[in-house]
Amino acid sequence: MATTDRQNRLLVAEDWRKIYQSFQQADFKSYDFETLRRTMVAYLRENYPDDFNDFVESSEYVALIDLIAYIAQALSFRVDLNARENFLETAERRNSVLRLARLINYNAKRNQPATGMLKIDSISTTQDVTDSSGTNLANSNIIWNDSANSNYREQFTAILNAANQTGQLFGNPRESATIGGISTEVYTLSSNQLDLPIFKFSKSIGGTTRGFEIVSSTITDSESIYESSPVPGTGLTYTYRSDGSGDSSNNTGFFFLFKQGQMQNQEFAVDTAITNYIKSFETSNINNSDVWLYKLDQFGQLSEFWTKVPSLSGNNAIYNSLSKAERNTYNVVTKNNDAIDLVFGDGNFSNLPLGNFRIYYRTSDNAKYAIQSSDMQNVQLTVPYTDANGAQQSLSMSVSLKASVYNSAATESNNSIKDKAAQVYYSQNRMITAEDYQVVPLSASQEIVKVRSVNRSASGISRAKEILDPTGAYSNVSVFAEDGILYREESTQQFTFTFNNRSDIQSTIDTSVEAKLKEAYARQFYYLKYATKDISTLSATWNSTTTSTNTNTGYFTSGGALVLGDSATSNMKFAKPGALVKFTSPDTRKFLNGTLVTSTTDNAEDRAWAKIGAVVLDGANGGTGNLESGVGPVTLNNIVPQGSVINAIIPNFTTAFSSTLEADLLDRIEAYEDFGLRYDVDSETWKVITSTNLSTSAVFDLANAGSTTSTNADTSWWFKFTNDGNTYTVQYRKLDYIFESESQNKFHYDVEEKIYDYKTGKTVKDTIKILKTNDIVSTGNSIGYPITWQIADVITEADGFQDNRKVKVGFFDDDDDGVVDNPEIFDIIIEPTLSQSTKFVFSEKYISYDNIERFRPYAATNFVVTAKETDITLNSATYTNGQLFYFYDSSEDVIKKYDSTTNTLSTTTDHRARKGRSSISFQYKHNAGQETRIDPSVSNIVDVYLLERTYDNLYRIWLQDGGAKPMPSTSDQLRINYSGTLNPLKSLSDQIIYHPVKYKILFGSTAEEALQATFKVVKNPKTNVSDAVIKTRVIAAVNEFFALDNWDFGDAFYFTELAAYVHNQLAPDLLTAVIVPNQTGQSFGSLFQINSAADEIFISGATVDDVSIITALGANQLAASGTVVTSASTATTNTTSGSAVSGSTTTGSGSSSSSGSSGSGY
Repeated sequence: MATTDRQNRLLVAEDWRKIYQSFQQADFKSYDFETLRRTMVAYLRENYPDDFNDFVESSEYVALIDLIAYIAQALSFRVDLNARENFLETAERRNSVLRLARLINYNAKRNQPATGMLKIDSISTTQDVTDSSGTNLANSNIIWNDSANSNYREQFTAILNAANQTGQLFGNPRESATIGGISTEVYTLSSNQLDLPIFKFSKSIGGTTRGFEIVSSTITDSESIYESSPVPGTGLTYTYRSDGSGDSSNNTGFFFLFKQGQMQNQEFAVDTAITNYIKSFETSNINNSDVWLYKLDQFGQLSEFWTKVPSLSGNNAIYNSLSKAERNTYNVVTKNNDAIDLVFGDGNFSNLPLGNFRIYYRTSDNAKYAIQSSDMQNVQLTVPYTDANGAQQSLSMSVSLKASVYNSAATESNNSIKDKAAQVYYSQNRMITAEDYQVVPLSASQEIVKVRSVNRSASGISRAKEILDPTGAYSNVSVFAEDGILYREESTQQFTFTFNNRSDIQSTIDTSVEAKLKEAYARQFYYLKYATKDISTLSATWNSTTTSTNTNTGYFTSGGALVLGDSATSNMKFAKPGALVKFTSPDTRKFLNGTLVTSTTDNAEDRAWAKIGAVVLDGANGGTGNLESGVGPVTLNNIVPQGSVINAIIPNFTTAFSSTLEADLLDRIEAYEDFGLRYDVDSETWKVITSTNLSTSAVFDLANAGSTTSTNADTSWWFKFTNDGNTYTVQYRKLDYIFESESQNKFHYDVEEKIYDYKTGKTVKDTIKILKTNDIVSTGNSIGYPITWQIADVITEADGFQDNRKVKVGFFDDDDDGVVDNPEIFDIIIEPTLSQSTKFVFSEKYISYDNIERFRPYAATNFVVTAKETDITLNSATYTNGQLFYFYDSSEDVIKKYDSTTNTLSTTTDHRARKGRSSISFQYKHNAGQETRIDPSVSNIVDVYLLERTYDNLYRIWLQDGGAKPMPSTSDQLRINYSGTLNPLKSLSDQIIYHPVKYKILFGSTAEEALQATFKVVKNPKTNVSDAVIKTRVIAAVNEFFALDNWDFGDAFYFTELAAYVHNQLAPDLLTAVIVPNQTGQSFGSLFQINSAADEIFISGATVDDVSIITALGANQLAASGTVVTSASTATTNTTSGSAVSGSTTTGSGSSSSSGSSGSGY
């Protein structure tokens, strides 16, 4: 050691210490030209003042210094650039990013082609094909689901059978499986082309003409439909899918798979077996999924298929499957401009390539775009085929897209590669942990912009039984409980609109007035307010002539056939098509399944209802009864036993305005008249109430219906039109029925999900069955038969919280014909007119866990219930302090609290009352769609919520520019798009359920009515910034706050966070900002917290029109404006009359339908 030290000290010419000391004054942080030049001049002046002192610009020494500084800057730049290009986070060159990503086993995604399914709408053939009736179908155009052709299905399949390859008749497919809960079968056409079975077409998508190819599909070893490997001379395949929802469903029928792009091929030869051989292809825009490799035989024909594998380590394709003995493998590596390299193995894990090869690949548009269903309609496809006799025929088809396609994507950007490469490396390209499920799906496609995964069911469930999802999302649910609460809510709501021309008025009448009559709440209001027409005095009975499934013909008789409709003078004049007829038993027997049975028979009912489906002439055939054909002149939609007594009729409810009325409405609105609309049950038409007869009272009453005394006495209006000379306000009435479980049950209902039973031809509904063991209060006896309600909608609070303890229900409509089966079921259970003081249910206000005011059931025993306040005598000896009173007379309808100190009553809003009943025993049944069936072989159910980039972009464009609102991909489309990538990465015990995510708009005119609001801001009086700039900056700050990166699915919005951010961005020009709801009845602060569902994410719809500059905050500024927009030119306000019983469903109860009443009408 001493020797080494001595030699270093004495003999080494340039010891590092000396070198460092001699350059200790050098500035090693200098990189640019000016700094280097200045540093060198300073160094020379300090260390060589006598030798170098000529620093004028013309000196040759200065020129030398400039040259050295220039070279040093160039070297510094290159060294720095090379250093940056060696780290993934700082690399900029595309090739560097791709290579660095591959070092951690991440192969960048190339462009993704748009892929989807085209449904065959119509079909024809040149071949002589006959159906079972002997009809020759040659050159006949057969339309799928043709209502005018009852044999369309048989004829459709007959033509396809004739064109299919031998042995593949319908029902005997080439492949079959259940894909995403949908039964799927694959068939092959006998197409006679010698090249690949690909058929091309072009369509204009977003203003750009793009080429597409219809390709063969397969489902082998996959949970999705994908393109089969291209083989020249094979037949074109198609799929038959059936989701169990009937032939009208978009997922039932015959389909072709299509892809965007153009299939190409190249051949190459490998003369020498080389380890880790790489073959490069410089063709640009080769997409990410469509690459196939074949080895050719000596005749140039395909002989061996080589398998593309995903694993790549360094330069070696090391993947090998022992179970499949797969050794002909290769890997596809992405290069710049979406060119590719084929990387082969080293001979140990896979075979070395040797001989002639052919590669097939598809080049696709390197772009992101959306294909709407309207973009691909009536695509014509002609497939030549060879029939069973060897003759050449042509199969012509018209195909169309039924669901939007968002799965195209441009090549993965450098930033995306940098983000995802590390994530994929962390997860080791598999999904095991919860974190893996949050990260790996992002690498499936550059089209996925945000993901959230939730483990719904944990491991440990037996594989020997079917998995049951207790939430009802994926499994049928049948639950019995004893804490049911049924009540009704009557409300008056309103909307406003303006117009520029008669076309705007017509649009408002069609979409905002007439459309409301088709909703469930309108028909329920009609049944309640318009009494049945009594027929019992006629002693008329039903004479049944013929019966078939749900159809009964005959006539009404009372000593002879009775005439109906306009030919009658009694209440039988209301017996017209669409009317409901109530029947009672002619004796002590009761009704059961269209027959009269003994009164003690289980489930027998004391009444039967039937709708009049048709009436021939006067309904009596001139008094003779039956028609000459042997059928009755009256058709009922239910079987009614012979001799049943006609008790009452509910006239048909007309849900459309006549052209004469619409013209009258247009004229009145254009002239800015005030008027109302009422329903005249006698004529079954809608009529106008003029301004001089229109009552200002909000209480509905038929006593003065049709009054022409010009005393404003008519309170029978359904719609009231008033205006201020510029804006119309339209009030309208509605009635909802609510069913609630106090604690024992939770309800799951999806208003968008429709389940069709193809065996019965009917829609399967979620129901609440009130059990027959419930008693009738007036008699003390049990009902004797179950009463079924259909679930119509969910209940969503104003803050977005879905209360799964209660749902909206409606009268059951078995055949979905718009006429209910029994409109008296509420009266049967509640008996609302008997012992009225006992026919109310109550609820109390409370503060939930999230500090939001909500209501929950409250025992009726806490109330003293009387008709009027004058019915009681206040006395502290009789009533304790805080005693609650409810006065239900329509003139009062209020809840008050007793103060024993002052011996007075004061109104309270902490409780509310509704007409109804509690402690009901019931059975709740939920039916899950077949597309969400769970694989019983797995035990982890993982809900994966995906937001796609194209949907995100289209939605933001729609918010800004309007037009057609974009819809997210369906669950089925998501599964098709991404299961091929994600399913191989999951555990065997996991099942992925794909969910599309939709946006929940806040604040703007495009938001739901309960979520529309105005930003009221106080500007600093000392600032010189204009109001317009303040408004623009507020909206800019709001949009930044709701940036996609700041939110996740199911998050809760807190206004305090938004307010703090807005203040930070606009200080000191803004002093304060608050948000005030637009909907009348919502209090200030009701939008301070808003929740989103698991499949929702917030986005702001606010514009500068939603910002108001005020001078100071006061009570007037914090009151709701009362105007909410329901369309581009229509605004709606929900109002409440302050009634404790019949307050607005939306404002009085703080709840509203999550999606209007869509799908809940009957």
